[in-house]
Amino acid sequence: MSRTLRNMLGFAVIALLLGGGAIAYWQAADHKPRRPDFSLVDLDGQTHAVGDYDGQVVVLNFWASWCKPCREEVPMLIDAQNQWGDEGLQILGVAVDTPDAAGAFAADYAINYPVLADATEGARIQDRYTAEGAPAGVLPYTAVIDRDGRVVARIAGALNHRKLADIVQPLLENEASATKD
Repeated sequence: MSRTLRNMLGFAVIALLLGGGAIAYWQAADHKPRRPDFSLVDLDGQTHAVGDYDGQVVVLNFWASWCKPCREEVPMLIDAQNQWGDEGLQILGVAVDTPDAAGAFAADYAINYPVLADATEGARIQDRYTAEGAPAGVLPYTAVIDRDGRVVARIAGALNHRKLADIVQPLLENEASATKD
């Protein structure tokens, strides 16, 4: 075997080993996408930035007052905020609706979490959270963000309590067990 061929084979083996290590690292590391930043005003005129909730599990729910599945989903989200809020869950409602319509809806349902309302900007923010290849503009639409600010789930259409629990409880429990150590 010539010296050139041996060198080429040696480089190929090294490249394979390095490449395999990089692949193993990539698979072992958690590579969930970072949440897109945004700020939006709530129904009381207070500005909320999604980054304000870093360290909490955030359920970012996009909805509109005219959306029947949204109307059916909101009571479950109110219950979830009551159930897990003390454990670090924060629901954020983003109304892809006018502030007046969102305000009336929030009052009718006694929503217990921040409601951010802006029809145009809400739709833009939803587009930034929509999974690649998913249909745009589906309501309700929910993105779940872990305590480290990574988007860990995206759900087009209405959620039920069981499905939400399956997503958020492990995220809440991970923090609880980490603080006990």
